[in-house]
Amino acid sequence: MAASSDGYLFYRTAVGSNRTTQTAFVATGATGVTLITVRNATTNLYVQKIHVYPTTFATGALIFTETDATGAVIAEIDQPAASVNQAAKGEQDCFVDFGPQGWKLAAGKNLFMTRSATGSAASMVIEAYEATSGPVAMATTN
Repeated sequence: MAASSDGYLFYRTAVGSNRTTQTAFVATGATGVTLITVRNATTNLYVQKIHVYPTTFATGALIFTETDATGAVIAEIDQPAASVNQAAKGEQDCFVDFGPQGWKLAAGKNLFMTRSATGSAASMVIEAYEATSGPVAMATTN
């Protein structure tokens, strides 16, 4: 994982709760997956960076949305059919940077990813934080 500058870390620790996660997906199906789930309906997720490190290439795109495949699109990363000699240059990773404050998802919305084609595989790191946007009932889990 690439080191973040102080501004990114400030928002993840002083402003909100750190939700940075590392995950991998395999080369089967074009199904979607929830990457980060917010704590409750009054919590906003702020996505700062998305790092994708492809291991198996397939023509298509990784589509990051709010909550499910029909949610608002946050980012789309195109993937080539093959490494196109990028491995030799050390440039096969993909990177989206929304800045230290991050891309704010609607309250209660999770970060979701789908693939437009089957066959791709990668590991990824999502740098994010969450903060409550309103009052939280005493009975809810924070």
